[in-house]
Amino acid sequence: MDSEASESFSTQHHHHQFVLSSGASAHKWQCDSSSPRAILILQHGFGEYAERYVISHSQFIPKLNAARFEVWALDLWGHGTSPGDRGIVDVEMAVKDHLEMRRRADARGLPVFLFGRSLGGLITAASVAENSSYHTNGVILSSPALTEGLPLPAEYLVHLLAYFMPTTQIPTPKASAEDLCGDPEQARLTAEDESKYKGQISFLVASSALQVARRLWARCGQWTQSTLVIHGTSDSHAQFRLSERLVRDIASTDKTLHPVEGGYHELLNEEDPKEIVNLLFDWLESHM
Repeated sequence: MDSEASESFSTQHHHHQFVLSSGASAHKWQCDSSSPRAILILQHGFGEYAERYVISHSQFIPKLNAARFEVWALDLWGHGTSPGDRGIVDVEMAVKDHLEMRRRADARGLPVFLFGRSLGGLITAASVAENSSYHTNGVILSSPALTEGLPLPAEYLVHLLAYFMPTTQIPTPKASAEDLCGDPEQARLTAEDESKYKGQISFLVASSALQVARRLWARCGQWTQSTLVIHGTSDSHAQFRLSERLVRDIASTDKTLHPVEGGYHELLNEEDPKEIVNLLFDWLESHM
């Protein structure tokens, strides 16, 4: 689906934008005909944007709308249509934004599902661990970018640098689009996507992600929601073993880790993602 087709889809499917209390921009894709059966709150990953799930990621949003899921999606600060320096996001603020989205969805009285990928997986997970009072039928995390933290001296240094130079990028080896997914065509489109931020993470992103992750691990015992975690075994951007740890540690009695053998970081952009797409929709249907 190219940009012209994306615009046509957004028009036909009642695409609206609204602004959260923080000033971040959020999207709503409503079903085109009958009333929705459920709401799915989608959180994108670092460097991307909500509408990428219309034109990429197996066109996940159009598929959800076709199945009568209304999709709500937040553009993180510094991403997509949200304000701020590109790629600069306070992850703690992003969790608060996600909680606001959940509060608004909860008021609708429909089944609510959460989907988070990469950094969006960390944000979604932290939101769930922080507040379990909002009704949630199920949580899906795709390649969540979890962290166990750093040795304390190094972590204190990151926090200090984030205070004095929050927008400075951390010098790390730059990843290529080919490292993200197994489909060469999707890798090409990713490399050419001018709306996607391709820089490195800043000290603010690193510092706030470390703080959020520490609270997440401490609160796993409060996590009782049904949960599916999918993670590729060849993912070089997020650690598979931390998805294993999360599924082991959360208190939910309905929890599944689905390893994708040989899968990269963007599982919905694999060369043949049909099996993954079917897995997601089967799981959603079984938790309605």
